[in-house]
Amino acid sequence: MTRYTQLKDLDHKLDIIDHVNQDHSEQLLAIAQHQHPDQRIASARLSNVVHEGIEIIVYIEDNHCRESTETIFVAFDIDGDLEEKILYLAYAAVVQQGRDFSGTGKRFFEVTNKQNITTNMVRLTVKSSTPLPEHYPGYACAFVLKTLNKVPKKAALSVRQKPRLKQLFDQFFIWLVKRLSSSKRQQLLSRINHNIRLYTLRKVWSLPPENPVREYGYIDIFTHDNSPGSQWVKELTVGNIIVSRSETEDQHRHLNCGHALLIADETAYPALAGILECWQNPIPPQVIVISTDQAEQPYFSDEQLRACSKYHRLVCPPTEQGQRVIGLVQQLTNIDVVWGALESSAAKSVRHYLRNERGITGRNNHTKGYWHLSKSSK
Repeated sequence: MTRYTQLKDLDHKLDIIDHVNQDHSEQLLAIAQHQHPDQRIASARLSNVVHEGIEIIVYIEDNHCRESTETIFVAFDIDGDLEEKILYLAYAAVVQQGRDFSGTGKRFFEVTNKQNITTNMVRLTVKSSTPLPEHYPGYACAFVLKTLNKVPKKAALSVRQKPRLKQLFDQFFIWLVKRLSSSKRQQLLSRINHNIRLYTLRKVWSLPPENPVREYGYIDIFTHDNSPGSQWVKELTVGNIIVSRSETEDQHRHLNCGHALLIADETAYPALAGILECWQNPIPPQVIVISTDQAEQPYFSDEQLRACSKYHRLVCPPTEQGQRVIGLVQQLTNIDVVWGALESSAAKSVRHYLRNERGITGRNNHTKGYWHLSKSSK
């Protein structure tokens, strides 16, 4: 029996397991399918992480739709931190299956209106020639920080099948990443993502079929200092075409039952607003709304928040987010499930408190960092 090296930091291991299971289920499924290409794998769940690899529980369906489980071990292919190793396994599996690991492909939007709804929150009204997701709360697009004058004619074509050249590039990219040192790999990925920013759809709606362009939406962007994203938003005007290269769906189905706590700073206001707007749990949530400046708090009116069982407005510097949020949470009695999005270090502190002191674990504790304080001014 092979003996593996266990991770000493249990909280870090659980953070990785929860993050992968909550936000990267598709990539995890790709790894499992690559390991067992001849089996019909319905889903997969990460159960353990060691220094040498990961343990995955796979759920397999037979021809009679009967489900069985199997535990597989997948060894790491590269050196680096644990997140890098796991993502590389996923990317390599997807590329070797001939699929695209860069998301659902490009989407083009035309800016039809732009307005400030708080001092630093800018709302873009956009239209799209392709369908937008019906369930929009927390749905985010990775925008390229540039503008186009005209939508390319190929934009409406299916992006499911990649051209041969793109397949070759992806295969070369995986080959290159495997051979780079961890520091060089980080530099490469940083350069690739230098002009990419993830922004959340605040709301989407469709016009009647007789309209030539039916899909519309709001994108609310929190601007700050002279960051590249803020400068990009500042220069946008009506008629500009903007493009996203990939998309990601937030996971919050666990909020549909039990006593829920929602936590958000300015970067997560659009996601929180969407979740509240589409609330399905018969029990109203408890909400903590964080901002650095009091001027951002009116994004949520008191009338909006009165539908919550309790709400707290917290104004503090980002460096105090974790400590101040934990102080508020300590006063709350009934908490079964949590969704939170705030500064990364603060999110880590809150997540660990909820797990270790309040017993809220796994998918019920979806508290994550939306941004890093050390990188906020880059």
